[in-house]
Amino acid sequence: MFRKFSVKDLILIAALAAIGISIKPIVGPLVKMISAPLGIPGGSFAGGFYMMWLVLAVMMVGKGGSGTLFGVLQAIGVMIFPFAGNQGAISLITYTVPGILADLIFLLFVYRKHLIVHLLMCAVANMAGAVLSAVLIFRHPPLILIGIASIALASGIVGGYLSYSIYFSLKKMRII
Repeated sequence: MFRKFSVKDLILIAALAAIGISIKPIVGPLVKMISAPLGIPGGSFAGGFYMMWLVLAVMMVGKGGSGTLFGVLQAIGVMIFPFAGNQGAISLITYTVPGILADLIFLLFVYRKHLIVHLLMCAVANMAGAVLSAVLIFRHPPLILIGIASIALASGIVGGYLSYSIYFSLKKMRII
């Protein structure tokens, strides 16, 4: 699996996965100050910002499997570093499935660099992660899942727009 990735690709995926993990302890409490009084799960509310790094990794590497690798690396990272989450082995599911879905969406589109692809990848990945966490960890009833999925969709759209903006800013400056 790793043969199709260059060393640069692997470093980029690992670096973006590490950034995604490292910002959780900073962003999480700030988001919970807003989401907790409203009764909104913080992960689905801020998940678009977390999934933005996944979308950037897939788009910057531009190869199928990069989202899956990103998700596996993040899952391992959150299991090693407990400050980033406390889901245990379930993290392998809740972090890897969004990466797999991002890869599938990336591979479905011919014109992959368009805004709609960023929006769709981030929204679907965020909804998958939020719903999987809500079902596997918190055991929320179906009605609550609809609300969580809706919030995750909106947050994912914002994250997709941010990833699109960052990606094209980096392209414009010829960094990537």
